[in-house]
Amino acid sequence: MALGAVGMSLALARVGGAQVVQPPQPPTIFVSGRGEVQVAPDRARVQVGVETQAKTSQLAAQENNKKQAAILAAIQKLGVPAANIQTLNYNVAPVQRYDDKLRRVVIDGYQVSNIVQVETDKLEQAGPIIDAGLANGANRVAGLDFLVKDRAKAQDQALTLAVASARRQAEVAAKAAGGEVAELMELTINEFERPEPRAMMAMAMKVEADTPAPISAGTNTISVSVGTRWKFAKRP
Repeated sequence: MALGAVGMSLALARVGGAQVVQPPQPPTIFVSGRGEVQVAPDRARVQVGVETQAKTSQLAAQENNKKQAAILAAIQKLGVPAANIQTLNYNVAPVQRYDDKLRRVVIDGYQVSNIVQVETDKLEQAGPIIDAGLANGANRVAGLDFLVKDRAKAQDQALTLAVASARRQAEVAAKAAGGEVAELMELTINEFERPEPRAMMAMAMKVEADTPAPISAGTNTISVSVGTRWKFAKRP
């Protein structure tokens, strides 16, 4: 934070040949504030997928589609509506390698990857959804996020805390400089910061069917920062 310099002298400017007295700018204090609120999540987002490989793209796709159908059926059996299941990524790519004898890149086959995203308001379903996917052919868990559906109330609370923090710092600075905060002159609200997703490692996973995925929702931190400028007044 910086305390604006107090200009005591009057600036003179020429306007139409006459000297005009310019009043000094009031000294100001610039300070930033930050507010954070802990919120319990009320929505889970799971991303599971299948990667298959075969000599031809058609064979790889057929195997992938078969496994993906089994995964979706298993997830829907848990009570997750079809509207909450969405294909996030579908990709077909050649499996290439460099052949030293031929001195060129050759194609050994094709890999098909298919990732679906599942959302549920029942946090306790996150683990069973992952388990259902892995038990029915999924070999990739791309992500697991715990979200807050209605962030407005928490954002308002975080903003209130941020402004209060900025004012408190400005008052301390003003007192130390022998004055006080007169009024707020400028307030800038920075973008609300979203919590870091608690994503699981995106990698092929092998687990025993009777080993449930350990899941803990915890809490989300919703934060906001502000920039403020306050008018500084000398004590009489």
